[in-house]
Amino acid sequence: MKEAQARLALVSQPVSDSSETLPLGSACVAAAIRATADLASLEPFLLEAEPGESPAGLASRLAASGARLVGLSVYSWSRGFLCEAARLLRAESPGTFVFAGGPEASADPEGLIAEAGLDFAIAGEGEAATVNALQALLSDRLEEGGIPGLVLPGRPWHPATLENAADLPSPWISGTIDPRAYGGDLLWELSRGCPFRCAYCYESKGRGGSRPFPMARIEAELELIGASGAKYVFVLDPTFDADRDRAAALLELLRAKPGIRWKFELRAELLDKELARRFAALDCLLQIGLQSVNPATLDAIGRPGFDRKAFARKIALLGSAGLSFGLDLIYGLPGDSLRDFEEGLDYALGLGPNHLDIFPLAVLPGTELFERAAALGLEADTRPPYLVRSTRELPAADLERAASLALACDRFYSAGRAVGWFRAALAPLRSLPSAFLRGYAAWLSRLGEQGPRGSIEAEQLGFLEEGYRADGLDALLPALRDLVRLHGAWGRALAEGETTRLELSYEPEEALAAGAAGLAAFARAARPRRGSWRVVPDAEEGARIERGR
Repeated sequence: MKEAQARLALVSQPVSDSSETLPLGSACVAAAIRATADLASLEPFLLEAEPGESPAGLASRLAASGARLVGLSVYSWSRGFLCEAARLLRAESPGTFVFAGGPEASADPEGLIAEAGLDFAIAGEGEAATVNALQALLSDRLEEGGIPGLVLPGRPWHPATLENAADLPSPWISGTIDPRAYGGDLLWELSRGCPFRCAYCYESKGRGGSRPFPMARIEAELELIGASGAKYVFVLDPTFDADRDRAAALLELLRAKPGIRWKFELRAELLDKELARRFAALDCLLQIGLQSVNPATLDAIGRPGFDRKAFARKIALLGSAGLSFGLDLIYGLPGDSLRDFEEGLDYALGLGPNHLDIFPLAVLPGTELFERAAALGLEADTRPPYLVRSTRELPAADLERAASLALACDRFYSAGRAVGWFRAALAPLRSLPSAFLRGYAAWLSRLGEQGPRGSIEAEQLGFLEEGYRADGLDALLPALRDLVRLHGAWGRALAEGETTRLELSYEPEEALAAGAAGLAAFARAARPRRGSWRVVPDAEEGARIERGR
């Protein structure tokens, strides 16, 4: 292939249901190509599928772009879309050379080549392997093969060698990514790999260890991010606190950039009081993988040594520091029954997370679970997103019940911002969270098309009030309503900058205290003082409560 004819497009499809999108994988490969002198004429550029765009639309844009080389960054959510676009591009522009990288190419290169009609795939980390493959292509040596990570149709291959993080060019410093182009929301990678080997994840399959980027690179990237006006940065390291001292040094560095909200993924077991204090010095969100509370299940998936009391003590450090945190649970893990999942749900909500993210197991090609699926009794879809359909302990009917519970929790607790009052509201009902949410799911199902059309808050109160009346707890309803409405108004003022007018039965400070004192004790001791109030955004405090006007 002649170099002058070979302009290169690196193509991705963002996750449709997430704001945390940025073509970082494609940008890292583009930066490596730009840094290679004999590939400079390729002029690599990034191209993303637009919201609502069809594969045919993307193929037409690629054909019109003048690119004679097209590289696809393929993930589980984008595989079908990008494969169809590749086939259509071949028909519309037969001379285009098409290849792919990304997790799907690493896990199933031969299958992806056949499905999309690719010229080759890159299996493993993409920078060096793609550079080497393109150099071979432009010098007509591609068919010789032998390049680590290069997968040619019908030929033996070897995975790409791990990159030396210190040698990788930065997509930020090189100008491959303009941080100002993403509306203030960015993804940032500070290291490669993970020191842990969870069986459901291919982050470090067969090659444990984290490879941090040099601190000088991170400092330079941080300057660019800060100058861009970024408001939210998701740090992609799968275990940010894996190296405790490095994490502490990075947190101290990030303090110099106020006005940015940071998100980190952590292992709770690695936290200590000092690290919690450093996190608390930032505006940040912490996400922690719990996944299950069944020790046998956690042992089986490479997360041994779980201790409920020790985990709760670590989580308490976050609460004491005033930090917002979320927890993750997975249903459908080998060894977990429906009862195990419900027990995990009860335990997780008992820790008071600001949100609880619950996912069905995805049996991803290239992971240990995928290889052991038959032995473990896992049945899963063979096409993306590879979701589990049944397990030995969780038959299909129970899997549906778990999914229903997950949806109920997401709506009532997480989307409904119920953390501030959830436990207080359930206490008079003497209900475990799982039983309460099971009832909520059934209540929504009974309402069907006649269900509530108002806010989630109105829906929450509707279900709670029905339960309170059924248990003869009518006397607690004024305090319950005040508690829920005040927390809802406060959350809207903080998150959306919204002002809410309220008619309350009690003084706001008293009603908020009811959550800690208990609704029954509060209703016995407090004297109603009806009045009008407003919860308004406040530049200094975030929100404030004032008498209605």
